[in-house]
Amino acid sequence: MILTVTANPMIEHVLPVTGFAPGRPHHPERAWTFATGKGINVARALCDLGDDVLAIVAAGGERGREVEQRLARESIPVRMAPVSGEPRVGFVLYDGGSVTTVYGPGPTLTDEDVDVLLDTVIRSLPARLLVLSGSVSHPALYPRLCDLGVDVVLDFMHPCFLDCLESAPVLLAKPNSRESRFLLSADEPAQASALLVEAGARWGVVTDEDRPAVFRTGAEAWMATPPRVELVHSVGCGDALCAGLIHAMDRDPADAVAFAMACGAYNATRETIGNLDPAACEALASDVHIQRI
Repeated sequence: MILTVTANPMIEHVLPVTGFAPGRPHHPERAWTFATGKGINVARALCDLGDDVLAIVAAGGERGREVEQRLARESIPVRMAPVSGEPRVGFVLYDGGSVTTVYGPGPTLTDEDVDVLLDTVIRSLPARLLVLSGSVSHPALYPRLCDLGVDVVLDFMHPCFLDCLESAPVLLAKPNSRESRFLLSADEPAQASALLVEAGARWGVVTDEDRPAVFRTGAEAWMATPPRVELVHSVGCGDALCAGLIHAMDRDPADAVAFAMACGAYNATRETIGNLDPAACEALASDVHIQRI
C-alpha cells in the first residue's frame, strides 16, 4: 500500500480560454472540475498505473465533502482527515500551452488538525511508502509523519524539507529547480540532485518545467530530456512524473527514468490532471532522451 498525504487540497476548475486577457469577458465552451492537490494528483496517477494506493486528505466543511465525493466518483480510494478548515478553490486557464493559475488561500492547520491528520495516517498503516507532497501550513506535520519510520517521498517547498530529509528513510526527494535554489542554495539541477543523495535520499530528482530533468541514485546520474508532445497544459506534470518513478522503481534505473519522464510528458497532452494511460506512457518512454552525467 502507498499512502499519499494532501494537507492543502483544492477544488480546481480547468478551462480552455482562447486569447485570454485580463479585464475581458471569456466564455469557454468546455470546463472541468477536479479535486486536486499534489498528493491527490499522485494518487490519481498511481491508480491509473495499477498501484495499490490510498489518498489521505485533510479537509473539512462542505468543500471537504465535495473533495471526498469527487474522488469516490473517480474510484480513487480516499480516507478523509476531518480538519477545521475547508479546501481552497482554484482556476486554471490555458491556451496553446500557456497557463494562468488563480489559487485561493487554503486553511491554516491547527495543532489539533495536525493530530487528526497524523492519527488518520497511523490508522491507515502498514504502508510501504508515504508520499508527502504539496504545500503545508503547519511546520510540525511533515516531520511528525517522517518519524513514523515508513519510507517517504518528499515533494514540497517548506524549510522543514531539510529536517525531513535528514530524519526519515527517504526513497525519493523531488524538488524542482526553483525549490532547489530555495531549499538547498543550489543553482544547478545536477548539483541539487547530488546534495539530495548525499543527505540520504535513495533517489534525488530535480525537474525544470519542460527542460531536461536530472535523476540521481547512488553514484549514477542521468539528464533526461522530455519527448516532444503537443502541449495542452502543464498542471500536474511533476506529480505524474513522481508517480511514474514510484511505479517503475524496481526496473533498471535508466528505464525507470524514461518511464517517469514519459508519464510527465503524457500528462502535458491531456486536459485532465494526473490521468495516465500506462500503454501510452510505455510507448512515449522510447522517445525520452537520456544522457548519463
